[in-house]
Amino acid sequence: MSTEKSTIRKLSLEFTKDIYKDGIKICLLPGKILLQGCCCWPDSGELYSKIIGWFLFWNLVVMEVFHAAYVVKNFSNIGDAVGTGATVTTTMEGFVRVYVMVTKRQVINTILVKVWKQFWPLNVIEPTKRQQIQRKARLSVLLTSVLFFCSASSNSLITSTPYVRYHGMLLKSVFPFEWNQPFVYEIIYIWQYYSDWFVLFMINAFDFFFVSLVTVCFLQFVIIQDVVKFVLSERSRTQRNVIFGRGGESMSDREMLLKCLEQHKLINGICNELEECFNIAILIQFFVSTSALCAAALIMQVDFSQFFKMLTFAGAHLAQLFCYCYVGHQLSYESTCLAYAIYDCDWHTNYDRSIRKALVLMIQRSQKVQSLTAAGVTELNFTSFVRIMRLSFSFYTLLNNLLMKTESQ
Repeated sequence: MSTEKSTIRKLSLEFTKDIYKDGIKICLLPGKILLQGCCCWPDSGELYSKIIGWFLFWNLVVMEVFHAAYVVKNFSNIGDAVGTGATVTTTMEGFVRVYVMVTKRQVINTILVKVWKQFWPLNVIEPTKRQQIQRKARLSVLLTSVLFFCSASSNSLITSTPYVRYHGMLLKSVFPFEWNQPFVYEIIYIWQYYSDWFVLFMINAFDFFFVSLVTVCFLQFVIIQDVVKFVLSERSRTQRNVIFGRGGESMSDREMLLKCLEQHKLINGICNELEECFNIAILIQFFVSTSALCAAALIMQVDFSQFFKMLTFAGAHLAQLFCYCYVGHQLSYESTCLAYAIYDCDWHTNYDRSIRKALVLMIQRSQKVQSLTAAGVTELNFTSFVRIMRLSFSFYTLLNNLLMKTESQ
């Protein structure tokens, strides 16, 4: 039996050069750079990389325990508990992402190798449509870049205010010792400061990686649609040469159709692996987005001095939620469009029964919509985005009413 060390493939210079040349796969680069900076890029099965990953995970877990203890202790103060709970959920989001990248590194590495080596290149399709696809890839990077800017702005305000204004803790916590003693306070503040910024970069690195990886997958569906649509036409000859080189020159229509069937099976398998790796992270994302939007809205109402800080905080979580729902929706949509592309391939002009059987098989397979879910609870799409917005408003209304009753007593 092979070990993890022997099966994980190094994704270094050659990987970077190859994806840089592709107009779609290039969107993986920002996530790769950020994950490497966080020591969580899944291209090593060495013992030292596992030790670093688990150290980062348990460091955040310890910080989360002390931080969450403050919420439990001050639960009667709704405003303070909600405000602290916003950063508690964000920290939880960070260590869940580290856990996913550490425990699923082998599966994620396998996915990346398949994307790198087996996904069909962008130059298979015509230039006009190629530009449209590239714009979609750039849009995904732009959305996550907006998220990174909003979260960095919010975190800058959160990390600077406690020390500058009132010599307080960066993250309100309960410790089993006197934390405000000389040197003890400074050590804890530095620990929380760097851990908090690590959480921010880890969350954004994961988001860049996840959004770009799903983007590459749903755009691969678009490429397959184009190839299948023209598989029985003369244009397919050029596409075969681009994909398979000289081997494509002598390829028959039936052989090309079987290659399309294999590629469809490949992308379906990758989508299933993505679901296996990230479904828990998506569920936590939905929970964090709901609580963060609710908390930010409540704090903006009760404490106007934190309005700008909470506005950027809410904006970051809203952008994050939209990015996830956007790529999830696009993946489901493009996977369903494949059946229409198959039907439009001029099958009625070809009387080869084996080709028609293969087309029917592909149409049957494409009836199953590929989707990502929050641990099977709900799908990742625009419908879920609207549901979370409504749920956040409902919780905000409930907490606001409780706060008003508490103040009136």
